This record gives sequence, structure tokens and C-alpha cells, in this order.
Amino acid sequence: MVPRPVRRTTPKDSGKNTGTYSRENGARARIVAAALEELVAGDGDFEIGDVWVGLAYHYFGSKAGLISVLITEFHNRHEAVFNQSFDESLPWPVREKARLKASIDFMYADPVAPVMMGKLSSSAEVIAIDTGRRSAVVEMAARNVAQGQRRGFIAADIDPDIAGAVIIGGVNQAVARAISSRRRPDPDQLADRLWSFIAGGLSLAPQGVPNEKQKEIPRCARSGSKRR
Repeated sequence: MVPRPVRRTTPKDSGKNTGTYSRENGARARIVAAALEELVAGDGDFEIGDVWVGLAYHYFGSKAGLISVLITEFHNRHEAVFNQSFDESLPWPVREKARLKASIDFMYADPVAPVMMGKLSSSAEVIAIDTGRRSAVVEMAARNVAQGQRRGFIAADIDPDIAGAVIIGGVNQAVARAISSRRRPDPDQLADRLWSFIAGGLSLAPQGVPNEKQKEIPRCARSGSKRR
């Protein structure tokens, strides 16, 4: 592979920042933006020299430190999407399919997603951060499944913890394959197919109608369950 030329760019001062903290925060943000650009252009590879050598080491300590910031910010962007609040008056299946669709749309649109879920996914930095972040996401998914059970949409004999892990792991793997494919499947069709698997695995009530045998728990009794 022919190496890409090293770009000796230097951060520009916009003149709008005042004070040491503002200037440093602005420089840090510009380094992160430049690193993201290099990471995408290099399909997961970039040299620290491409991103202002001295400043990068000053703010992040090492190339691994900078990569860790990029990974964390990617997770933050993704979590802001799939953890957003949806209309509580919607039936649980309708709301959660919309959440799935929003997550898939994010993955398709974010240029960093193919790199993070592809070439970088086996790197030590990604694994170290993913372990903790994914555990938290699975816990949220388990609480969400339990909420669906309380509302009568999901079979009572489903283990929420296992179901949450299966859903998060399965969806992540499926979307990773889809966005790395030369011919990406249509995101709407992908969402429909993944939701069909999820609905079957959870034994969702037909047509999104709660099972009358499952009584709704009063809202005050659900207050301890974090909404996703």
C-alpha cells in the first residue's frame, strides 16, 4: 500500500476565543476534528504526524490517547441517538422500532461508523472502551425489555438480561456487516428485517396489542426503571 503524504497542517486561531482555557479547548476540538478526518480517509489508519504532532501529544499524551477520545466521542454521538426520548403514548413495539431505525440511520450516516465497527473494532483501544460502554447499553436494553413485559407486549417468560444482550449484540453485528458491504442494504429494509427477528425472539403480542393476561403496572411502580 502506497503511504499517504503527511499533512503538516497547523491549527488556526479563529480570534473568537478569549482566555487560556478557551484557546486550549478550541485547539483540542480542532485536533479531534482533524484526527477524525484522517481516520476516515485512512480507513482506520493515520499517523500522529498528520494531526499536529506536538499539540496532539500535549493534549492527549499519545496516539492511543487520541484514538480513545475519538472512540468515546463516537459512542457519545450514537448513544445520544438511540437513548433519545420517544413519545411514551406510543405502543412499546412502535416506539422501539423507531429507536432501532434511528440507530441504523445514524450508523449509515456517520462516516466514522464503518471504521469503528470495522477495522478498528479489534484494536486494544476500541475493545477497552467498548467493554464498559456495551455493558451499560445492554443493561439499558434489559430495562427496556422489562418495561415491555410490564406493559404486556413481551412474553413474561423472557429473561430481560439475556434478551437485552442478544438484541444489542445481534443488531451491532448485523449493522456492522451492512455498512461494510460494497452494496449496502436499504436501511429501511434492514430495520424491518432486524425488527422481525427481535419481535420473534421477544414473542411480541400480535399487531403490537398488549396481552390482556399481562396487567399494566401503575406508573409509580415503574419509576425506578430508566427510560431509554
